[in-house]
Amino acid sequence: MALAARVGVDVARTQVTRALGRDALLVERFDRTGVIGQRRMMVSALTMLGMDSMQFRYATYHDLADVIRARFINPDATLRELFARIVFNICVGNTDDHARNHAAFWDGEHLSLTPAYDLCPQVRSGGTATQGMAISPDGFRRSQLAGTVRAHATCHLTRDQAQDIVDATLATIRAEWVEVADQVGLTKVERAWMWGRQILNDYIFHDE
Repeated sequence: MALAARVGVDVARTQVTRALGRDALLVERFDRTGVIGQRRMMVSALTMLGMDSMQFRYATYHDLADVIRARFINPDATLRELFARIVFNICVGNTDDHARNHAAFWDGEHLSLTPAYDLCPQVRSGGTATQGMAISPDGFRRSQLAGTVRAHATCHLTRDQAQDIVDATLATIRAEWVEVADQVGLTKVERAWMWGRQILNDYIFHDE
């Protein structure tokens, strides 16, 4: 989450603290209005796509993009943000990006994307990986950057715009990883174990 913020993804604010001798992650509630007891209405991407909890495996990014174009305020900016989140998820090994981990605020008339949440690098048993939702209409879902760039039209981007997002994300992760690891208290062993496995695994640079 801290690394996503450095990359420029709109993300919920977090803080790592200690409680009863154990690490605890605090995540700021972004569904609060500031008025005691009052919340902002939210819907998951699963709901936006008209699916129930048993159908989540059929949700796709390109279908979500269609909803964004049709029903969201500032659709182009929202689609760019969505693409940046896809790229970031691939870069950090978060393959748990299913439709319940995307949501929007609903004000009774319009939808707007909530901050990103539940960004969690997943343990990998091998080199290959796939994202929780297909990225392009042809079913592409591999955790690979080249194929994701080719799916640029899904998020109403040019190929150059998509590549610029990938390049900026990679550069920021490489430049900020050590400082973020220090910030959140990762040990040298933990950060060494994550780097090249979850974080910038070599598979994301393949093009199959």
